[in-house]
Amino acid sequence: MRGIKLIVRIFSLLLASSLALAKPDPLTLQIAGNTMRLQGDYAGAEVIYQRLIEEYAGDSTGYVFNLNSLLTKLTWNPRNTEYDQQIRSDADAALAICERAIASNAQDHGAYYHCGQTHLIMSYLSAMRGEYYQSGRHGNLAIKQLEKTLALDPTLIEAKMHLGVAYYYADNLPPFLKILSWFLWIIPRGNADKSFLYLEQVVVDDGAFSDVAKYIYADLLAGYGTSQKKKATDLLLELSKDYPGNKRFQLRYISLLLEQQLHQQTISAGKKFLHHSDDDAAKDLVHLWITRAHLALGQHDQASSSFHKIDTGRSKELPPWGLHWLLLTQGQLADLNDNQPAAINAYQQIIELSKIDYVSSVVIKDAERGLQASISK
Repeated sequence: MRGIKLIVRIFSLLLASSLALAKPDPLTLQIAGNTMRLQGDYAGAEVIYQRLIEEYAGDSTGYVFNLNSLLTKLTWNPRNTEYDQQIRSDADAALAICERAIASNAQDHGAYYHCGQTHLIMSYLSAMRGEYYQSGRHGNLAIKQLEKTLALDPTLIEAKMHLGVAYYYADNLPPFLKILSWFLWIIPRGNADKSFLYLEQVVVDDGAFSDVAKYIYADLLAGYGTSQKKKATDLLLELSKDYPGNKRFQLRYISLLLEQQLHQQTISAGKKFLHHSDDDAAKDLVHLWITRAHLALGQHDQASSSFHKIDTGRSKELPPWGLHWLLLTQGQLADLNDNQPAAINAYQQIIELSKIDYVSSVVIKDAERGLQASISK
């Protein structure tokens, strides 16, 4: 299986290098761009996007391709609004084209596929911006149009990847939206059973979108029990080996080792990452995870040493969850050094942030416990 994948990737690289010699069809360009994205080459993916919208102005492929690239960036840090305008602009362009195509041919499965993906991405962006009515509307349309895609062409297996994601998020709505879903048609209904089944089918298909589905599948599995986390870890290790230039795969792998309390493995994998990486923000995250592994092992001096390598002045570059864990760790280390004012300040920042943003329940509980203990000293 790995030999087949290697051949596919070599072919994709050769294909990408020869794109300038002829005018390839949109799908060929998309697959080449997809390989670049998996490799962490977003500059190359941007070139593919520009070629698609320039050479195929009447085709929605380019806009949808870029929407998926931007979604990848947005999911890393949902509070980053840098890409919002581009996402909305590309979504408008994609929908204008695919909706026109559906109006002229109701059997055009490709048009439904592109419209479905676009609505799915707009549903996510809308939810992150607190636009819940729009999020529900887009989510509902995403599921309907992706289901229509597969009804028209059951062989389009990559559509199952997007539909699986749509089902998952619809099935894991915030509680207040789940209540509304019984009264409002715009709130989509999920299907958890099909969600994981569809994603796994795309992974084992071993096609052009298999590894994209593998990361999504691993990321969702990581939120469940011990056996699912183990499977997710194995999948992420595969991706890290296959795409060493994509730091996101490696970062998620290291974080999952820590979640499973595999502390020595976290430290070892973290140090290996630090040896090769030149990304300062990513290195800060890895130093943070190594710090927490040392803390869990009772190695307080090593924990302090690792934490001091983090540039806390760069904390705004971290995703929100990274900042929350940074503050918690800062408070816990201050506690160990009997610096109660610093510990209290860190814990209080977490509690204040939880009033305006989502903060992990684990982080909140540890912060509340730490704050109470610090005040009582």
